[in-house]
Amino acid sequence: MTPPLPRAAGRRETIDLASFARFLGLVALGRRVRQSMFFRTRERAMHTGIGTLGVAATIALVALLIPASRTPLAAILRAPGTVIGAIVGGSSDDTSVKGYPRLYSTKLDIDLAIRPGDGKAPPPLPIAYVYPNTAPVGQTGNTYLYAHDRRGMFLGLHHAKVGDVVVAELSQGDKHYYQITEIHADVRWNDLEWLQPSQDNRLTLQTCNYSGDFDPRFVVVAKAIPADLGARLAGI
Repeated sequence: MTPPLPRAAGRRETIDLASFARFLGLVALGRRVRQSMFFRTRERAMHTGIGTLGVAATIALVALLIPASRTPLAAILRAPGTVIGAIVGGSSDDTSVKGYPRLYSTKLDIDLAIRPGDGKAPPPLPIAYVYPNTAPVGQTGNTYLYAHDRRGMFLGLHHAKVGDVVVAELSQGDKHYYQITEIHADVRWNDLEWLQPSQDNRLTLQTCNYSGDFDPRFVVVAKAIPADLGARLAGI
């Protein structure tokens, strides 16, 4: 409560109706009546009712604008140097994509189809997209693959270790083995180095690290190894 202001020195007070009413205590009486339980209860009930209606209206609006099946924006994928939109979370079981070529690793929980990409936001499907103008899978050069940070897709890359093996099966029985040689967890969003051609047969695998547009990316490099060695290391 703010303390009353001091009275100015040397000032004489004059008696008027307001002062006289204060003197009789009528103003204080009126204030006590207004602050009685009846008025406070009614005012409190009014504010509570307005607040409840506001919360209910907000919840209804959110329910209309956001589908019930929509999950938090947990994964945003960007290939270096491109602009890719937000995607929703989920798992590779959302829609099953069969056929070849495929990329898989039992240890890293990766099993998804390989398809040509355009560098834009892919749909939430279990697909590893080949970045435009990079090498075809299984051929000499740098094949740049990007996929969502989700179970069955590239989420397992965050648990990868140097020496782990991933398998690219171009057709039934035509398997190419790649051993992870590099793991880079803090790649700048606009670092184009990882898209450059190479003289060897390699896969550059990219997924998201965080959810921001300019957050660093997670990049793994895997190089081709002989089939017998790859099968033994992969436990196939």
